[in-house]
Amino acid sequence: MSWRTNKTNPFLTYAILLFFIFDGAALGLNIWLTQRVQGQTVELNLAGRQRMLSQKMVKEFLYAPPGAASKEALDTLSHTISLFDQTLSAFRVGGTTLDTDNHTVTLDAFDQRHYFNIVEKAWGTWVPLRQDLQRYVLNPNPELFLRINKLLDTQSSLLLDYMNELALAIETQARYETGQIRLLQTIALVLGMLNFIAAFWLYRLRLRALEKEQSLIDSLLNEMPSAMVFTDNQGNLIQANPKFTKLLGIDFDVAQQHKIEELITPYPNKQGIWQLSFLASKRAIVKVEKTSVYQDNQHLIVWRIEDVSEEFAEREQLSSLAYKDPLTGLDNRMAFEEQFNLQNQLASSDQLYALMFLDLNNFKQVNDTFGHNKGDLILMEVGFRLKQFANPHFHIARYGGDEFILLLQNISNEERAIAKAEQIVEALKAPYYVGGETLYIDASIGITTFTGKQANTTKIISKADKAMYKAKKNHDGHSVHLVQWNG
Repeated sequence: MSWRTNKTNPFLTYAILLFFIFDGAALGLNIWLTQRVQGQTVELNLAGRQRMLSQKMVKEFLYAPPGAASKEALDTLSHTISLFDQTLSAFRVGGTTLDTDNHTVTLDAFDQRHYFNIVEKAWGTWVPLRQDLQRYVLNPNPELFLRINKLLDTQSSLLLDYMNELALAIETQARYETGQIRLLQTIALVLGMLNFIAAFWLYRLRLRALEKEQSLIDSLLNEMPSAMVFTDNQGNLIQANPKFTKLLGIDFDVAQQHKIEELITPYPNKQGIWQLSFLASKRAIVKVEKTSVYQDNQHLIVWRIEDVSEEFAEREQLSSLAYKDPLTGLDNRMAFEEQFNLQNQLASSDQLYALMFLDLNNFKQVNDTFGHNKGDLILMEVGFRLKQFANPHFHIARYGGDEFILLLQNISNEERAIAKAEQIVEALKAPYYVGGETLYIDASIGITTFTGKQANTTKIISKADKAMYKAKKNHDGHSVHLVQWNG
């Protein structure tokens, strides 16, 4: 086949310019989306950590009673109070705080966001409690201890609820903004397609004036910035540009011995995404766009093929980071809540569910004594042991820190949930062999059971969380506590 080159015309210049504009817009939107996701992920993690810190303060306060409070315990409590206050203040008026990796991050004030009232409510609840806690750190006396202990019974629950509401609001806003950006990306793609079609017809109008021996397809393919191939209705290759053969890594004569769908095959479960087959000498993930044309009364199919291997790999990695806990390999909080909400929508009125909230006992002492590296190894082992219980009807995820959340579906009665929880507690009691040390960790599990679709899944999680704390405070040897959901 002969390939000819024309003098560049203004239509070609405009078409290429538009391609760069639309591709640049898509790239800019991807960068913007990545930055927004990163920022909102930090905010969401901080909101989740605030919830953990509010619980941690309660534990550290109870571990520092008057007369028995060591300087180390009071310093730890003071640090937790300061970190909680610094992060909540950054949410409220903007400023710097420490992220979950103890790196300094700067937050914008939430005063322009619709959920700012949640931050204000949390701040109003926190300020009087903070004053009493700071006074106690300086002077741990019995009278103040009793007063704060009584105050924590109500205020800590309120702070937990506010932090849960804040995390949910941030997540909802992130999903909304992601949807808006996806809409803009779709518009850019549609405009790119329209530009391609318009460019094609402009080419036809322009090329009709060329000499008779100059083929319309030859001229078009010479100028296209992407890999292009023309086939008949049966998929037989008629003509292709050099970028097509370069992409496959084989000569056109060799490629022509096969149909187009033997050279590229659809990628599983990814609409519009294909991959090079084993017949090609190279491997790549490609995006394919098809257009129908007629030449000399013959119907042809134009295949525009673009290598998107790097973009595809980055997107898959981002999706994995967004929904998987990198330390344990379990689903993370976001993935669990999406699955929980989806399951809730599909639930029927006769289905009984059990939501479990699991917390490792004395895990902080292990971290303080043996270091966070060994603590991480223990969490990895806990994740491995929990995976042995996972199945299509038992969803397990890491909620944050040393907390895990589990959803048991379609159970026959509450006793089955209790039995399953006790099995898990026993499995976690087995020794942990970490770097020459033999460590022992046990767990407390709170359970709440409910039937059918629920209006507020966040409150169910909170109920199970509170049940877990009752199990943790239980002194009769039982590490599992069940409460019924009456929401």
